[in-house]
Amino acid sequence: MSSNPADSAPLPAGISANAFSSLFGAINGLRNRRALIALMGCLVGGILVASLLFRMGSFFAFLGALVWIVAVGTGVNAAGLLHMDHARGISPRSTVDALVYGLMCIPKLIALGILLFLVELAVFIVIAILLFICKIPFLGPVLFSIVFPVSVVVAGITVLGLFLCMVLSLPAIWQGATIMRALAQTLAIARSRIVEAILLLVFVWLLSFAVAMIVFGVLGAGLLPTLGLSASIVNFGGFGSMLGGMGGGLGGMGGLGGMGGMGGMDGGGGVGHAIAGGIGLGVLWAVAASLVLQVYLLGLCLVYLRVTEGLDLSATEAALRQKLDEARSRANELGEKARTAANRAAAPPPPPPAPAPAAEATQPPPYNPGAAAAGGTLVGAAFVPPSPPAPPPPAYTPPSAYLPEARPAASTDIDLSFDDVPPPTPSSPPSMTPAYSAPPYVPPPPTLPAAAPALPVASTCPQCLSPITADDVFCGVCGYRVK
Repeated sequence: MSSNPADSAPLPAGISANAFSSLFGAINGLRNRRALIALMGCLVGGILVASLLFRMGSFFAFLGALVWIVAVGTGVNAAGLLHMDHARGISPRSTVDALVYGLMCIPKLIALGILLFLVELAVFIVIAILLFICKIPFLGPVLFSIVFPVSVVVAGITVLGLFLCMVLSLPAIWQGATIMRALAQTLAIARSRIVEAILLLVFVWLLSFAVAMIVFGVLGAGLLPTLGLSASIVNFGGFGSMLGGMGGGLGGMGGLGGMGGMGGMDGGGGVGHAIAGGIGLGVLWAVAASLVLQVYLLGLCLVYLRVTEGLDLSATEAALRQKLDEARSRANELGEKARTAANRAAAPPPPPPAPAPAAEATQPPPYNPGAAAAGGTLVGAAFVPPSPPAPPPPAYTPPSAYLPEARPAASTDIDLSFDDVPPPTPSSPPSMTPAYSAPPYVPPPPTLPAAAPALPVASTCPQCLSPITADDVFCGVCGYRVK
């Protein structure tokens, strides 16, 4: 036992004395037969289906590549789920259930990848804006001396941090967490235990690389002599194309690389042997990749469980939800403003005001007292719909004093002035009664010319109203004494 006090000092949270030594247990992933069968079955099945579609044309080749990607994603998620059950010490589920759940995890991973890509894109847009500002004359070089190193650090942290978030979110999704929960966990890890997480992941990568060197070393050592014997015994060409496909398989895309090598083998020898050799090379790549991924997936689950042990996620998840709600509300406001502006731009212009309707021909002219005095028709100032005509007003009869002197006619009867009834005054034809009728206009009495001095002033008898002269003492009609 060491007597150094530093040896017995407690390690930081999440780090234990056997942190790295416990990761050697990832080698036991090679013994998980359910996970190995699920992953190997998906990879081999994807290789076979993609190989058949690759021979049918360009469109089917694209479709085959898409099928192969879906098969790889399903197998990796299913194997990771089974390894997570093993790492947590619970009873592992069946292989079929793991495959179904692994297929359902693909949309979550796609949404998570898009979200992380948008975050990275926003960071690089800000860096680009700062670099554009550095183009200002005189002040630009000074700003660039500060912006450039800061941008390098920010870009590096962003790329590495988002990659770690994507990697560490995989076990959270396999464990059944939602996208929001997985992001909250990865952000909490990046905030408090980022150094430990990076070191443990690097150790897992080194361990997986060591296993890959062993597996692919065995395959490479057996592939070269087998290809030589096949070329001499089976007598088919395309040896160089086969090696090219093998190189692509070792690079991580050996399934599609092997299928690409089949196209070059068609012109050298037997087509059937060339296709069979390409499919066999893809199957070998699927087996080797499955063995390496068993170690990596179990090691990733162990790292995730270690760095999330005792980690408080409530505050981080609440802050993340608040940020997302704020971003969503701002996006809704911007969308509403853009929608309002688009509606205003698309709305037709308002119609011009309608012209005032022309006056109807039957509408009478406005009231004019002067015209009425001159003999015009007296009407109202406003026109209303026609109504039943009213009886005409009685004709105006001037007093007898204003009438011209009437000469008596030769008659046996007594000619009384009140016996003479003036003829009726012709009235205007009935017209429409206006809404408002002015009172009858009474013309002023006409000014009579002065009587000639030679003629007596005419007068009437107070008794019978017969005309008399100024020289008469008695009325010549009734005999009444007037003087």
